[in-house]
Amino acid sequence: MASSPNNSPTGRSPVSESLSSAMPDLAAEVADGPTRARARRFSAGNLVERWAGPAILVALMVTFTIASPGIFLTSSNLLAVVNNQTIAAVVALGLLFPLASGVFDISIGGVITLSVIVSAWMFQSTEGSMPVALVILLTLAVGATAGLINAFLVVKLKIDPFIVTLGSGSVFLGISQLIANGQVISKDIPDGYTKLGRGELLGVPNPIVLVIVLALVVFYVLEYTPLGRMVYATGAGREPARLAGVPTDRILFLAFVISAVCASLAGLLYTSRIGTGQPDVGGQYLLPCYAAAFLGSTMIKPGRFNVLGLLVGLGILAIGINGLQLEGIPFWMISTFQGGALILAVVFAKVRTQKTAAGS
Repeated sequence: MASSPNNSPTGRSPVSESLSSAMPDLAAEVADGPTRARARRFSAGNLVERWAGPAILVALMVTFTIASPGIFLTSSNLLAVVNNQTIAAVVALGLLFPLASGVFDISIGGVITLSVIVSAWMFQSTEGSMPVALVILLTLAVGATAGLINAFLVVKLKIDPFIVTLGSGSVFLGISQLIANGQVISKDIPDGYTKLGRGELLGVPNPIVLVIVLALVVFYVLEYTPLGRMVYATGAGREPARLAGVPTDRILFLAFVISAVCASLAGLLYTSRIGTGQPDVGGQYLLPCYAAAFLGSTMIKPGRFNVLGLLVGLGILAIGINGLQLEGIPFWMISTFQGGALILAVVFAKVRTQKTAAGS
């Protein structure tokens, strides 16, 4: 009898198994034990590999400082660059959980758009009288529901996560367009809500404060808690992790929910900053978030999706695009730059996997 396409030796679907190329060191740690893994991590070659990303970021900053003197390296420009990346950072930090668990979540663009529209629609339908806190809670609940739907289809019905989230993202986008009737929602969004996206805390824009707090929480959870270890173990091999006592189904449920809730949070951040609900905004964040995540998996802790690498990856993309824009590049170069970065990151991960396998 032919085996089901989802019954791979690792317990992952064929599409999800491609993620193993981005996590060679994690699999090696499971197989070799912490002592040999630690020796491998601190070899001279690995030290160069770990810090190549930050070195590239510094090199880009030096290059554009020279190319655009008095323009690039200014507090106003750098603050704008960081602030403009906050929405993508919130999405990408949530995306770390499914990626580290060994699955894709392509629905994040649809969840962002749905959250943008739902939050704006609630204000408009109540003429701005609905409490801001209630709008935030209900919107995050919408995101959590979207994550639960994805998780149920993937975990319980055993459908490939790439296919599920690709389809569900399109469904969420369609629902958004239905609610908004294809129009921008701009009425009755209160000032108390827009202050969340436009205000400051001790001189620092609120979105940047949010990203700092969220990054610290995600970093702590993934690096220092049993949940983080179970997430990485699930990504290294679902079936071996299950046999070792890891509740892999629950981990995947949680990963999808966290990813969707963070996408909803990003949608709230977008609406509160722009002050309108636009029914087509989410798709623009899919490529840069994946590019940053995969770039991050090649640095700091190569072979592992990690918070510090992700933030450096976002920095490389943001600084690169900003510097090129200051040099007058055509608009189409932005997507080309982001797509090229994603392809290069996956190629580096693949080459690294082959080198690790050859040396084992």
